[in-house]
Amino acid sequence: MNNNTYFPLERNRYFYGKMLTARDFEIEQRYFNNKRRLINRTILGVGVVCGLGVYQNDDASFSVETGMALDYLGREIVVPAPVIRKLQMVEGADSLEKSDQAYLCLSYSQDDREPVNSIGAADSQSEQYNKIDEGFRLYLSTDAPDAAEIYGGAGINSVSTVYSSHGLRIIRIVPRLALSGDELTVKFVVLKGIDSHPVSFTYSFESEYFKQGDSTKTVKLTFTEDKNLKKDVFNIEYTLRTAHVSEMAVTLGEGKASISVQMGDFTDVADISDNPEVYLCGTEESLSVMRDTRMSTLEKHIGGENTPIYLAKIDCMNIGTGYIIRHITPLPFGQRISNGVDYSRTVEAAAAAAPVEVSGAPVLTKSDSFLRGGVSTEVETLEYWQKPQVSASYSQRNKSLNFRFGIPSSEAYDYATASGVIDIPISGAIRVNARFASAEISHTLGIGDVSITASVEYGESEDRRLLFGNGEIFATKSDNKSVPKIETAVILYPERGTFKVGLMLGDYVEGHSIRVRWFAYKPTRDTALMRTKDNVVIRITPDIQKLKPLERIRFKAEVEGTADKGVIWSVKDADGGNIDDNGLYQAPSAPGTYEISAVSASDSESRTSAFVIVGE
Repeated sequence: MNNNTYFPLERNRYFYGKMLTARDFEIEQRYFNNKRRLINRTILGVGVVCGLGVYQNDDASFSVETGMALDYLGREIVVPAPVIRKLQMVEGADSLEKSDQAYLCLSYSQDDREPVNSIGAADSQSEQYNKIDEGFRLYLSTDAPDAAEIYGGAGINSVSTVYSSHGLRIIRIVPRLALSGDELTVKFVVLKGIDSHPVSFTYSFESEYFKQGDSTKTVKLTFTEDKNLKKDVFNIEYTLRTAHVSEMAVTLGEGKASISVQMGDFTDVADISDNPEVYLCGTEESLSVMRDTRMSTLEKHIGGENTPIYLAKIDCMNIGTGYIIRHITPLPFGQRISNGVDYSRTVEAAAAAAPVEVSGAPVLTKSDSFLRGGVSTEVETLEYWQKPQVSASYSQRNKSLNFRFGIPSSEAYDYATASGVIDIPISGAIRVNARFASAEISHTLGIGDVSITASVEYGESEDRRLLFGNGEIFATKSDNKSVPKIETAVILYPERGTFKVGLMLGDYVEGHSIRVRWFAYKPTRDTALMRTKDNVVIRITPDIQKLKPLERIRFKAEVEGTADKGVIWSVKDADGGNIDDNGLYQAPSAPGTYEISAVSASDSESRTSAFVIVGE
């Protein structure tokens, strides 16, 4: 049932002689569904319960593991079988024409199934559906996520975006409650493009009630990205010491805060007038009561019905005929639910056997009170060349132990990228049809074939734009000067690892130089070829085909990595047509997009898909 409200919670009252109609059975289903979903939302929370990992298969496709999640209305979202999709075939892929970043979203969905005749109904209403199929919707979105809903914690945290520009977004998360004379953890989430320049920022403010170590009133929270990590999502935490005042609401800082951002050659400073309020509690009991009663109201628990589960952040490149997946970051906002395992029993058993000392924390024995706080773990995927990492921290306030594991990925990135800025000098009184070129520039990607794109930067800083190609295409009679009439070209020297940028001016251009931004990428290896050495690989020809209703086509499968070249054909969609053992496919009469699957006869784990678009 696709209802978005829990109330009223009313149930049937049965008695002898009661006539039951469809409405009564709907009330019966709604009552138990709403009770269960209310418990899911208020007790368990929101996010992935198990599975649903997102992995890149090749340049153009990805897969999603089976698994389960709970949405913001407490509804269960179950993915019963692995999902393999080409990026350009996913709902919302058309939005990638305007952005090179998107979020892979998962939400609850339901469809009517099994049409049947309704006995006794009018002819126009004779067809009804016998069942409702509860499923899921997988789609791409380039819209900025609702950070307040994701990180708000049912009102426990104050969430705001403190910076958003040039593809960079910085979110600040401040708890609304803290213990007097204890610690307050302020968190920042940094979102950027995978190929953006390394980011660093300083967030500073004046405060009477929160101190950074032994510092004065000025608090400076700084972050510098490690460029070797090549990450696009960062979660940074800072610990501040709270003042010894109790049962009092104070602001994080006095007056405006400021943030200074640097990303490559771009720098910016902005003032933040939003000053979150923190209530300082005198005792742990007071903190617990405030958290449970004052902040976590029922209305805040059941909000966010339009917020999906963000399974992954995908960075891609538009190559004209489709999209290349460059990087996938699973669960960028950490929407995950604890599996409910009572780790305190495991820790208690371990502590009973031997004392433990972790990261300077006190020696732990069976009687230590931290066992009541439990143990949590975090797993991070590292680059393939990084060493495995293990660290642990102990929180005196929460009486809890946290382990962090870093596990290297099994593969390197398929593409190396670089970018830069050059200023090409221009001179002479007559500049119409004049030609200028830069000196040789190193793209830093080594020798060999490299794809390079050049763009002309123009406009003021508030309205900066990049021109790719010939600017004369955009010339109009009413606005003849808005876009400069400049055409760019690039000469690559593969054996020297350098290139030149050339300009041709179609009109007079003011100034003494023209700023050009260049972008380069180079395939570092053929992933598909490497996989054939160790695994069974199947390729279907054609991989995407457009057919008319009931039209036929023969699919061919090439199998590498095994002596058995046979495959088992099937159509994944129930009404998606028919295919025989030889790959001869007949389209259905209904328009739509259908998936054809080929599974290796020698290895059932090796499979691939092709897609058929049926229409007039």
